[in-house]
Amino acid sequence: MFSTAVPHLQAAEHAAANGCTVEEALVFLRRMGLDDFGLFMISLPNKDYPGLSRLMPAMASDDVQKTWTGASGLDLYQQTSAFTRQLENNFTRYAKAPLAGSDILDFGCGYGRILRMMYYYSDPTRIWGVDAWAKSLELCREARLPGKLAQSERIPSAMPVGDQKFDLIFAFSIFTHLAPATARACLAALRNHVKPGGLFVATIRPVEFWPFIDGIRKTSVAAKMQADHHLHGFAYLPHGGAEGETYGDISCEIDFFKGSGWTVVGYDRSVVDPFQVSVLMQPDLL
Repeated sequence: MFSTAVPHLQAAEHAAANGCTVEEALVFLRRMGLDDFGLFMISLPNKDYPGLSRLMPAMASDDVQKTWTGASGLDLYQQTSAFTRQLENNFTRYAKAPLAGSDILDFGCGYGRILRMMYYYSDPTRIWGVDAWAKSLELCREARLPGKLAQSERIPSAMPVGDQKFDLIFAFSIFTHLAPATARACLAALRNHVKPGGLFVATIRPVEFWPFIDGIRKTSVAAKMQADHHLHGFAYLPHGGAEGETYGDISCEIDFFKGSGWTVVGYDRSVVDPFQVSVLMQPDLL
């Protein structure tokens, strides 16, 4: 950590040692730049900051990170940071408001990789993490992630958040795996929980994903999947695991999201993680 961050870390550590709350510690930690904040969060527990290590959530193990995302440590953090900056930039652009202080939902939160970054913007009381897999939420709780956590149905008819509505909803690498019918059910359920003028960001795979997959997995599916994609606007390859037909790999056109209660207002992507294309949506006027 560079010296520019140390005074803020020391102030937060002093407050933590004197029994402050997570929210009070975040006041000091947010004075750092975004990447210094994120690098500190993935370093926890950190022997140089025992008070903050007791107060703030521990980062998932390298094994968990690799199992959930295929990477870990700094390599994975670079992808996390790039997506976080997309969220802030596009929220400011389309919702026309600062992300700080917003109500935020991470749909498909996993072990809380991106949830941890949202504390830079909002207090945990304004942040929800929802996942269909109980193991994901178990890991979040074991790590002591502050905020509200809830388990959704695999094919949801509603979100388990009561009547809460959000300024920002995001789903990173979720719609890249859902069967079309499951994806449409999720889109409809999420539509009921966005505020007017709010933003929904969901990543998808482009058609160029399939040759990449053939190269990684040593398969020969690219030609068929690309043909399906061009014919139907999407191509879906189920994994054949316990989830059956609801989970696999999918590429789709941005138009896939139209007619689902959402208006597509743009897209974004990062060269750091090129096969995650962010579709930017706002709710249709009812």
